[in-house]
Formats: sequence, C-alpha cells, structure tokens
Amino acid sequence: MSTRIIRHPPAAPGIAIGRAHLVTIAPAPVPTYWITDTEVAGEIQRFRRALQQSKRQLTSIKNKLCRFQGREQIQILDSHLLLIQDELLVTRAIQQIANQKINAEWAVEKTLEQIRLAFLETRERYLQERRSDIDYIGRRLMKNLAGEGEPDLRAAPYPAVILVVNDLSPAEVAALPRRRIRGFVTATGGNTSHTAIIARSLELPAMVGNERALHHIKEGDHVILDGNAGKLLIRPTVRQIASYRKQQRADEKERRTLLKEGHLPAVTRDGRRVTLAANIELIDEIPTALEYGAEEIGMYRTEYLYLNRSDLPTEEEHYRNYREAVERMAPRPVTIRTLDIGGDKLFAHAEYQEHTNPALGLRAIRFCLREREMFRAQLRAIYRASARGAVRILFPLISTVDELRELRVLVREVQAELRKSRRPFNPDVPLGAMIEVPSAALVAEHLAPHVQFFSIGTNDLTQYSLAIDRTNEHVAYLFHPLHPSVLRLIHQTVQSAKRHGIPVTICGEMAAEPLALLPLLGLELDGLSMNPISIPRVKRLLWKADAAQAAALAAQLTAAATATEAEAMAQRALQALEADANRAADTP
Repeated sequence: MSTRIIRHPPAAPGIAIGRAHLVTIAPAPVPTYWITDTEVAGEIQRFRRALQQSKRQLTSIKNKLCRFQGREQIQILDSHLLLIQDELLVTRAIQQIANQKINAEWAVEKTLEQIRLAFLETRERYLQERRSDIDYIGRRLMKNLAGEGEPDLRAAPYPAVILVVNDLSPAEVAALPRRRIRGFVTATGGNTSHTAIIARSLELPAMVGNERALHHIKEGDHVILDGNAGKLLIRPTVRQIASYRKQQRADEKERRTLLKEGHLPAVTRDGRRVTLAANIELIDEIPTALEYGAEEIGMYRTEYLYLNRSDLPTEEEHYRNYREAVERMAPRPVTIRTLDIGGDKLFAHAEYQEHTNPALGLRAIRFCLREREMFRAQLRAIYRASARGAVRILFPLISTVDELRELRVLVREVQAELRKSRRPFNPDVPLGAMIEVPSAALVAEHLAPHVQFFSIGTNDLTQYSLAIDRTNEHVAYLFHPLHPSVLRLIHQTVQSAKRHGIPVTICGEMAAEPLALLPLLGLELDGLSMNPISIPRVKRLLWKADAAQAAALAAQLTAAATATEAEAMAQRALQALEADANRAADTP
C-alpha cells in the first residue's frame, strides 16, 4: 500500500517513529438502577471508595512526575485532585444516592451533568478546559466504580509505539511509558487543551483533534509523526523512515548543542539582537526557562493563583509568589501580567453569569477595574516584590487610552498606600500595555506615552481582527496569525512604539512558530516571549537569519492580499533559510 500523508497542526513538536497501536478509551454505558433504603449506606461507601481510589491514582502519577518534571503538568493534575475532592461533587452525589435511591454511577453522572451545564455555553479557554477536566474525572470515577483497571499501555505490542486513541486525559498522557510510547494521535481535543500542554511539557510528539487519521490508520501500521512540520505519514517507505531517523539524530544533536549554548545571545547574521523570553504560569517553571536559555520572563501569567479555590488569594499570597519569582530570576527581569480572566471564572454571582459572550464582555483589565479591592491587592503585592528585583507590570486587553489613564491613577494610589505603611518598593516599575484588540493597535500612537513597553498578544489580536473563535472547529481553519491584516496591525504598533522610544515584544503562540519568525524579525520586534522549550529552536533560526532580508519579506507579506499568499511566501523564505544554513554547514 502507498504512503498516506495527513497534514494537521501538531500539538507538541518533535519526530516520533513507531507502529500504530489503536486503543479504545471511551466512556462505558452508565448503569442505572434503583436501590432500597437498606442499600443506601453501602452504595455511598462504594462511591467513597471509588473517590479514594481515583485520588490515589492521580497522586501516584503526580508523585512520579515530581521526580522528573517541572510544575506545569503537576499543577494540572493538582486541579484534577481538587475536583475529585470538590465539595459540590461529593455532597451532591451522596445526596442523589440517599434522596433519590439510585446507584452510585447514576448519581455521579447526574451530578456531573449539573456541573457541566455551568460550562455549556462558554467559549473561554479556561472554562472549556474545566469542562474537559470534569469529563476526565467522571471517566476515572466510573471506571473505578465498575472495578475496571486503567488500560495497560505498558503492554503495547511493539517496542516503539505511536498511540492512536479517541481521547486521552492529561493524567493518562502523564502516565504513558515513555520508553515504549513515542508519540500519540487523538481524534478529539485542541492545541490549547491540558492534554496538549502536558504533551509539550513532556516533549512528547503529539497531534490532537486529528479525527481523519483514525479512519486511515490500522493496527500495526508503521507511522511517522512529524510534530515539527505537522505531518502524519501512514505506512511510510523505507527511505522515508531512514530520512526521518537521520532527522531525529540531527535534532537531538542540535538540542544538546543548543542547551550548552543557551547562555549565548540571540543575534542574527547581520548583528540584529532579539531578546528571547519565557512565558510561565508557575514559579517552578523558572529553572526550566533558564535551562532552555530564557533571558527573562516575558509574561508571568497569574491566573492559577485564583483558580480551583473558593476564596480570593490574599495580598500576602500574591507577594510571596511574586517575590520568589523575582528572586529566582534576579538580576533578570520578570514581567508580571495582572489578572487576565473573566468574572464568571471567579464568582458564582448571577451578575457575572449573565454574560453570553465573555470573550467580548467583562474580562481582564475591565474586570479588574470593576473589582478594585481585589486588583489593589495584586498591585500592592507586585510593587512590594519590586523591592527584591527587576519587575515589570503588564496590563492585559487594553483597548482605550482612558483605561491607561485610569490605571495610572490607581497605581499612584497604591504607591501612596505603600508609602503610608512604610513598605519598600520601586516607584519606577515599568508599566506595559498588552496589544490584543484592533482598537489598541490602531491607537498605539496615543497609548505609547502612558506606558514604558508594549507586549502584543497575537492569539487574541488574530481572533478579534478576523472575528474567528479558534476553539470553534467550524471556523478554526480561518485562524491565520500571518494574515496581512494582522501583520499590518503588528507593524503599526511597532512603528508607534519606536516613535516613542519604547520596546515591543510578542507574547502569543506566534512567537514560537518557525514560520512566523522571519516576518516578526522583519517587523522589527525587540523581543519574543514563548514557552521555554521553544527557545532553543527559535534561537538557532535567529542565528541563521538576516534581519535586512527579513525586513524585505515582512514588506511583501503585509502587502499580500490573502493569508494563503502570505503563508506561502513565509514558507518559501523559511525553507531557503534552512537550505542556506545547511549548505554553509557542509562547506569545509
């Protein structure tokens, strides 16, 4: 049979070669039956045993990761542990058993369905992930109630396996035996899912949401998963396998070299300096960021301090967290992004749940300016941490000059409070605006005098510019960060910043995308901030690049008529860059 090649955006980079092992991990039918009064206590006990068993399983996986990995994936497993012990889940399920006289599986399913309804209409990433987490927890509980074990993936029938499955939970990915499972493909999920995050942090090549692949792969097929180019080769030729094995060896050699050279600056062939920074969510990711060559923390997301809890973090909690981050990075700067989350993620109040389109509603800086006391606590903590090292404050979703003026007043009030309480802080902490909506890019000339730097969030800027919900499978194919309209907005933002002498960085996923690197370099971005494991690859490409040529390319892309044209030009430029570099490497 001939080789079939399926192109699909990768969830995690890298090359995996192995034989396909098809595994069914799907919810079993939920048994439903009535019980008698005398059976209630026993059924509640059975439910509690399943809870404890699920907790032990997740704790075991978490402890295994603690020995080998950073905290990003561990935090996700922590959220699953919290869900397993959530009072709402436990109390309601027990009440269903006792009051309705139904079996534990039925009670769990009814309870989970009630919780799912709260997330049914949302399109925001954090709540979508919470809904998926509930499904995964429900699946684990049901298996333990039924006395079914976890699928034994260690017994996969081949030495090197590409796992092909309908869906995998974050915990299931974290527990995969890496010596045998070289990569995986799922039919469901998205590249911003917790499953994809775990795969990237474990450096396990993966494709998620590739339903088409499952129709063409048969058990035992030889498969190459190219998580760099976004290709899945089913039944590849001997020559293709040999070529990819050679590429694997080259990639590993390059990775070792890059890690050794991680302290070297990112400078183009013609001397253009670009700052490469890391995006993090947890302070325990800092050692990994430094290992991979991050020069600073370009965006420290603070949302995890608020999630999976029934109360708000105190000022002291904020302060301890930010102080540790600043001290670990010293003397390198840490850019702390203030809370970027919608009100419906924090509170159960009806006034916040009424919003039917939270992406356009009360979120990020709008929410913070409404919840002043909560916001003041975070700002006070950040300023206090500034006494311990280099700090910058980044305000998300700025759309008007009025918001920045209001923020400057609030900052002065917070500084006055700290002076009054004799708390040490740096009064000259640089303030930055995230450019994520077209209005901000279009009035960047007027925003610039009010801040000391810009950070462009290309995920939202693309979404809002093209009116595309990238999590909606029906329109996600229209999501193109290299669309000429998006590039023009970036260009206008950079030019406005330069006229006012302030730096501009990119902190969206676009920063780590090789195809976007030359256009961004040509648009004269000062820095790129990305997930830490992408830094070595981006740095290597920058060493090969020529800033003058990149500027010419960026001019062509911004003048293009369509995203397809722009992406084709960027692809040709990237291929030419890599070909030139390979020729130079082969020259004695």
